[in-house]
Amino acid sequence: MCKDIKRRGVSSMIKIVLLTGFLGAGKTTLMKNILDAYNGKKLGVIVNEFGNVHVDSVVLKRNGIEMAELANGSIFCACIKDKFVDSLIEMSSMDIEYLFIEASGLADSANMGQILEGISVKTKGNYYYKGAVCIVDGESFLDLYELLPAIHNQLEFSSAVIVNKADLMDEAKLIQVLEKINEVNPQVAAFVTSYCKVNVINIVENLEIILKDPKETSNTIESRPKSFILSAESNLPFEKLEKFIAEIVGGTYRIKGFVNTDIGVVEISTVGNNIILNKWNEKIKDSQIVVISSVGIRIISILSKAIDNHLKGILHM
Repeated sequence: MCKDIKRRGVSSMIKIVLLTGFLGAGKTTLMKNILDAYNGKKLGVIVNEFGNVHVDSVVLKRNGIEMAELANGSIFCACIKDKFVDSLIEMSSMDIEYLFIEASGLADSANMGQILEGISVKTKGNYYYKGAVCIVDGESFLDLYELLPAIHNQLEFSSAVIVNKADLMDEAKLIQVLEKINEVNPQVAAFVTSYCKVNVINIVENLEIILKDPKETSNTIESRPKSFILSAESNLPFEKLEKFIAEIVGGTYRIKGFVNTDIGVVEISTVGNNIILNKWNEKIKDSQIVVISSVGIRIISILSKAIDNHLKGILHM
């Protein structure tokens, strides 16, 4: 890669920026801000969904952007890594200036360097990897950090960290979060904000990869959390939907999706026990909800009971 940079110059290469961060931290919000800020530039986007439903790409899709959607696993896991590699090779020959990659919330990006090195011949030196921006959910970070090795590696292999949801933290908790980040990655630049309101151009353009030896990812087929897709053919009663989500949320890392209801289309987004149900102004063809379990296979009985209690005969697994 170094020889390619010297020969061609960075300005003529496609610059890659990776966005990481746990489920619901704010990656899609940040990506929207980036696409707005770089409006007019030639952009490529790879969106990685953990579930088998393209929720984030619905939010991000817009004209003039080359987009690849990779679902049902982490792009760093053997389960779909080959599709990620194929997308990288294909986009390396496109007329784009930047390639922004939104990894799934459970992605462990410790092997990103290995992947790019492995395809360097096929991409003909067209890529310059600027580094990773990790979005941290400040409210839930300390509770989740010890449970999930992917969060450690997301931080360790990032060049910038955005501590999001600062409005939900007191000063003492924010200090603890920043101390833990500094412990994991003392070199990283940290930005504290809410709703991912940062100067994205300043962050992206000043991003410099922190050189570290890549290591094996913790993303494996065996270690991936269970995920389920719920669907409905008819409109859901909104009040019953609220009760259903409230009943199952305690057994999940993340719930997201779009559904048709008796009050219109609703976007569902939960992280831990935080629930957001917002009106969505665009039509959707199918009602689908992705549920990512924090309790393993036991989520099946939780979902079945909640469906029977609130949406029997309407919502299906």
